[in-house]
Amino acid sequence: MQPRKKTFDEIYETLVPVLDSLEEVRKKRFKKYRLFIILSIVSIGLFIIGLLCEIYLFIFFLTLPVLFIRLYIEDMDAAVKELRPRFKNEIVLRLLEYFYDDLRYVPNQRVNINLLRKSLLFRKYVYWHSGEDFVSCKVNNIDVCFSEIKAYNLNDQSPIFKGVFVAVMFNKKFSTKTVVINRRERTLFRKARLNLFKAMDNAAYIKLENIEFNNKFLVIGEDQIDARYKLTPALMERMLHYKKKLNTPVSFSFIDNYVYVAIPSGVNLFEPRILSPINDRQFIEHDYIYLDLLTGIVKDLDLNTRIWA
Repeated sequence: MQPRKKTFDEIYETLVPVLDSLEEVRKKRFKKYRLFIILSIVSIGLFIIGLLCEIYLFIFFLTLPVLFIRLYIEDMDAAVKELRPRFKNEIVLRLLEYFYDDLRYVPNQRVNINLLRKSLLFRKYVYWHSGEDFVSCKVNNIDVCFSEIKAYNLNDQSPIFKGVFVAVMFNKKFSTKTVVINRRERTLFRKARLNLFKAMDNAAYIKLENIEFNNKFLVIGEDQIDARYKLTPALMERMLHYKKKLNTPVSFSFIDNYVYVAIPSGVNLFEPRILSPINDRQFIEHDYIYLDLLTGIVKDLDLNTRIWA
């Protein structure tokens, strides 16, 4: 991993000229938004007054707020289309370059669906998915890719998972499969489904010595001894620490030559905002901190040590 010699303040200073330029574009757009909102409120007020006074012009005033709201939405979309490419290519890309080597960033791409299916981290089969902000890179000379995704089952209208999916790839291969599911994601037939559909051979629940780890995670593995070999006391502490840092029900799996991580999140990362300053320090720092957390997966889980069976 490329050493981070600069602090966030130093990095932020290099981004300020571009952020200020984007902010000028945002402010011009925002003046229109305020005008549309004011006109909509006035029109609604006139509609109510006309309705109460039985003035038939109230029908005319009913159409005005609809028109202004439509113009507001259209202009909002236009602003996003104008700001989004520059924000991703000039701000997000620079942040990524501070963290990763051999970086490849494709804003409109997502992690391959086969990786989601192979991870066994989702309570239902993933039939299709959407996503964006695909990143492929190296961390400590280890191949990593991740993106934001929404994963869907065949019959569900809402996603079975929304967040960041991370795949860490190695040149060696685990001899058995081990899945570490957050307790919140436990379902009644989770283990049975893994066995029934041959996703795992003789899948069994595995109880470990760390009481806190057992309370936070449910471990399913093909081999008790091999699972305990991977999930050493030190590694379990790191996984608990990583969960606390992310403050979300994160899950892990060790399958073939991958470690997979599913991080639920309701926040849409790496996007410009329209209704408040885009050059705000805390706004940019949020993405910086999240990248730092994602980068820390190799360090926190100590994936460079020998955890291979």
